[in-house]
Amino acid sequence: MRVFVAVPVPLQLRQKIAALGRRIEQDGISLVHEENMHLTLKFIGEADDVAAITRKLSGIKFARFGCTLKGVGVFPNEDYVKVVWAGCESGGKLESLAGQVMAALGGEGERFSAHLTIARVKRKKDLSQFLRKYADREFGSFEVSGFSLIQSVLGPGGPRYSEIASFRGENG
Repeated sequence: MRVFVAVPVPLQLRQKIAALGRRIEQDGISLVHEENMHLTLKFIGEADDVAAITRKLSGIKFARFGCTLKGVGVFPNEDYVKVVWAGCESGGKLESLAGQVMAALGGEGERFSAHLTIARVKRKKDLSQFLRKYADREFGSFEVSGFSLIQSVLGPGGPRYSEIASFRGENG
């Protein structure tokens, strides 16, 4: 089973980011479907023992915290765009949560970059105007109250995600 750990993003913000993505929609750019938008904490990949992963994740304790979607950027760089994303600011708390997830699952030392994927780019595109226009734009904030273990099933219409387990933060 193909799985990953992610923070869900409220519908209103996913709708706003999906609308933003439509501003760059064109041949060679594949937008992430609104229902699939999330903040990935750790991609696990194929996993045989989902129960063990769930047990390890259930030991993570964290206080709920605020997160703001702000700005846009790309991976790996503007000259060779493969992914377009919206940034996430949480005062380091999202990074800390990702670090706990990686430590629980044996992935210490993995690089984490807080972002919400807007689109994947299949061939060279100049998105510099879009990137300049939205570089510092704030799209909205929400409370990170938990995270989920998600199953990803790949299909011809793109991936389908379903929640396997959810984990709640503490009021802090």
